[in-house]
Amino acid sequence: MPRRLLHPSTLPSLLALSLAAGWAWREVVHAQEAKATIASKTVIVDDVAMSVYRDEGKPVGKVGVYFDGPTELCSSLVTGRFVIDPGKSPHPPHVHPDEEVLIVESGHGSIFVDGKTTKVGPGSVMFSAPNVPHNITSDGPEPVVFYFMKWLPRQGK
Repeated sequence: MPRRLLHPSTLPSLLALSLAAGWAWREVVHAQEAKATIASKTVIVDDVAMSVYRDEGKPVGKVGVYFDGPTELCSSLVTGRFVIDPGKSPHPPHVHPDEEVLIVESGHGSIFVDGKTTKVGPGSVMFSAPNVPHNITSDGPEPVVFYFMKWLPRQGK
């Protein structure tokens, strides 16, 4: 008489166990990929690593990010500093669902927002509502340095 090696319920149990393990692994990976809520703190400019920013593969300046992640009231908050090389722009006019504020620290350029171009210099501020075309260009002989903040509110808040 042939001897059975596995109980009839063993194969379905192994299949269920492997599916559960795969699902659990997926959840662990997803949790690791999710950004942690931004903690209250102060960041000084010397602590912000600046990296080369490229548009269509060509360098147009440097960018550093202070904060990037969710907050208690925002699903996404990004704030940083950008140094645009003279005669350059980080990108053509674009839109995104975030609201955005841009504050010019130094240099001279032009900001396009909602169909209007304005000459800007130190102390100029731009606000862009969601999905409104906007961009900034360095028009002078020196770089334009600006700070930016973009945010998306949490749904239902």
